[in-house]
Amino acid sequence: MGTMPRRTLVIAALAAAALAVLMITVAVRDGAPFALDSRLHDWAVDHRSPTWTTTFKAITDTGSGPPAMVLGAIAGALAMPRRWWLGAVVGLGTLLVGMLFRWLLVNWLGRPRPPVADWLTHPDNPSMPSGHAGTSGMIAIGFALVLSRHLPRAVAYGLPAVWAVLVGASRVYLGVHWATDILAGWLYAIAFTALVLPPLATALAKARGHDTRERERQP
Repeated sequence: MGTMPRRTLVIAALAAAALAVLMITVAVRDGAPFALDSRLHDWAVDHRSPTWTTTFKAITDTGSGPPAMVLGAIAGALAMPRRWWLGAVVGLGTLLVGMLFRWLLVNWLGRPRPPVADWLTHPDNPSMPSGHAGTSGMIAIGFALVLSRHLPRAVAYGLPAVWAVLVGASRVYLGVHWATDILAGWLYAIAFTALVLPPLATALAKARGHDTRERERQP
């Protein structure tokens, strides 16, 4: 096993272990928020304004549903510019698989959301791991890996990370997630992408190499 696969495996293991500890702790507490959860929730509710509400609603919309799926497809297409259509399908498919496993986890744990009276939007499903945080995290990591081929790492990693953080923050501001739900979503995104993307990239590289050899053999 090479250096990079070993490193990504360690990253996946650490993120998965941290996620497991967090979710088990929440389960033992019957989903009750931590002190930090409550403080951040109360602070967000107390500092709302019409401008921030409009802004965060727009941001949160990019982290799920059709906008997120389009972003996942774009990331895949950018990863395979010569066969962008295949990359788009692979990118979207990978994202959907990640969303499915996250959905299984969130329904297994069944953590209650913050009080309904504080909601500024209407979410589905239980609370942890956050779907918006997990989905935007997976997309952000995908874009970071693609952009790092062409841009300085600070830019390639920084821009997607800022977007993912804003999506996560929007869920706390809108009153539909505890902060630890967001953390769990990010940990899930790290673990999933670290496990899935390296072997997927290897398989696609082999497929491209096979196609190239076949074309070279043709008269």
